[in-house]
Amino acid sequence: MSYNPFEVPQNLDDRAGEAEAGGEAGQVLADRWERFAGAFVDGIAMSGISLASQFASGMFSKLSTGTALTVGDQLLQSLIGVVAFLLVHGYLLINHGQTVGKWLMGTRIVDAKTAALLPFTRVYIVRYMWLTPLALVVPFVPPGATMILGSLVGFINLLDSLLIFGKDRRCLHDYLAGSIVVRARRRK
Repeated sequence: MSYNPFEVPQNLDDRAGEAEAGGEAGQVLADRWERFAGAFVDGIAMSGISLASQFASGMFSKLSTGTALTVGDQLLQSLIGVVAFLLVHGYLLINHGQTVGKWLMGTRIVDAKTAALLPFTRVYIVRYMWLTPLALVVPFVPPGATMILGSLVGFINLLDSLLIFGKDRRCLHDYLAGSIVVRARRRK
């Protein structure tokens, strides 16, 4: 039997036999659409919270009038974002390896080798905050370098997202944290 690269695959499902993941039997990798939908829900939720905090802190009025934000303003907004993220997602992340979007989609984050929940430092600091140091230096770089740094952050974010199309369905932040996203087991 010869191989024909143009032949329609027998199994059109993205999961191609339900790829098993991690060290624990029965763990099935989440498909790309489940991951996208979960991230989309999280993005909408956090955008709403960010907008509300900008209104409440007076940041939105400064931005709308063209007033330059101080370093203090930017750091305050970053701190509000961190606190809001932890308030919205913290309990689920620590206890179930899920954000609100992952919970709604029935997926969760686990260790790539053991399939156990990740410790807080790996799930939050490494997996979610890995680009924060780059973002925090933006106020301190010369104006011309801001565009370069912004482009670098954008490129890294693009690379992070594109890695999901690999065979093991992991993004850059998954590799950094040693994590995978699997389908959560339904409670009976």
